[in-house]
Amino acid sequence: MKITKPISIKPTLLGESIEFLHQEDMTCIATTEGIVELVSQLVYYKEEGKALFPEIYIFDDLELVKKVLPTSQVCSIGKGGKSKETMLKALKKCAPLTEGGWAIYILRKLDSFEYGVIRAGTSILSVSISELLIDNGSNELKAVLIHQVAEKVIEVKGVNADTLVINFGSHTNSINSPTKNQLEFIETIVAKVDIKLKDPTLNFFQKVFLEVLQKGHGTLSCVISSKKSYPKRLQDGILLEHKLNIPDIIRELLDKDDLVANSKLQGSYSLLSGMLQSDGITVFSDRGEIISYNVFIKHPEKILKSTTSGGARSRTFLTLCEMVGSGLESAFIQSQDGNIEFKKNGK
Repeated sequence: MKITKPISIKPTLLGESIEFLHQEDMTCIATTEGIVELVSQLVYYKEEGKALFPEIYIFDDLELVKKVLPTSQVCSIGKGGKSKETMLKALKKCAPLTEGGWAIYILRKLDSFEYGVIRAGTSILSVSISELLIDNGSNELKAVLIHQVAEKVIEVKGVNADTLVINFGSHTNSINSPTKNQLEFIETIVAKVDIKLKDPTLNFFQKVFLEVLQKGHGTLSCVISSKKSYPKRLQDGILLEHKLNIPDIIRELLDKDDLVANSKLQGSYSLLSGMLQSDGITVFSDRGEIISYNVFIKHPEKILKSTTSGGARSRTFLTLCEMVGSGLESAFIQSQDGNIEFKKNGK
């Protein structure tokens, strides 16, 4: 007689979480169990039918975190026993509060967890909590980030340990985190930006691309050299009468620090988000300019006859890849499930 054989990802995730926390010098049974439960909850997290993408930070020293985040705001919400149940309660109570740059924090005490929400800054140019605590973190400040980066893809990051990318979808062939692949492409967009404006410009593009990734929307993009003319093969689309120069808008905001300049940047953020979610290709220059969107390109006969999977979008990406080095600096594709590929000149 046939029997039912249950299969669960939790044992594997539990083992990986134990090793992850060991490398972070944050070993704790309750934290390990909590991470496993939070990862499972974040895959399809909704409140009142609305999809939410909260970032959850786990750390041991709130006062030290405040020093690392000099413009931070903190709102304490609650506390409970040192258990996975308290960590899940923190998600439930705090997730609806994470609009406008707020993130959930879970503070580990000797025999309890305290939780609330934290924000690093109010400007769209504010450096993210992730960059300050995780990417540029130190052994002194032990911190872990858990968040959904794409549909069915959860990322667990720390200061020292290898990043865990838990993929509940079908694409498991990429060895890099989707956010890492995004960053490498964005670096080609800002390659020729003035050094004084490069970091805030990169930060701006990172936030836009992450939002599109989290929304589960596929997108195609490419970067052209600012020293070359616009490729004829990319003429079938909407060419902006005036390039949207993001570094110039950022310069204006940094110089004036007024509501008008901030409104311009917020407006550019919304425009770019919409362009990236439109059909076709969004075209950038390597000076951080948005040149065109909704661009379509004719596929060569050999690509039309190829056996590539993924349909028209994949064939378009392959066509763009053939142009890299002879008109394009880089090409980028992001599928709806978060799988990302890109090619750049010289790679």
